[in-house]
Amino acid sequence: MGLFANLFGGKARGDASRTPPPVPLDALEEVKDRIVSDCAMRADWSQHSRTSIADRAKEIFYLTLAARDLLRANKLERSDLENIAVLMEKASAAENHLAALLDPLGADARDLRRDLAKALEPCREAILLHLPRQDG
Repeated sequence: MGLFANLFGGKARGDASRTPPPVPLDALEEVKDRIVSDCAMRADWSQHSRTSIADRAKEIFYLTLAARDLLRANKLERSDLENIAVLMEKASAAENHLAALLDPLGADARDLRRDLAKALEPCREAILLHLPRQDG
């Protein structure tokens, strides 16, 4: 009956009818790549700063990607929802750490931080807004 319902437009059972929200990761990935590229070219930043900044940018992107991928799972358990929330909290902590690293480095670095925040916000909203509906 479930297969028939899926083939002919009936209601699917359980979580199968749930479609995850689109998460606009392209802009976030572009900003991450730009930050990593800038870090490679900025001789006026210390090697430690460049490595830390690039690592945090990658961390933010990959934590957000992991949360998005987990959200796309066929069946989400309560622990999965908790893990998605934890991943997003870690991404926010990494964003705060990145801001602390970039802000002292001048206007160009602050622009990178603002661009990252602007690209991350729609991703965060798309992921977090979906969680309460699943946590019913």
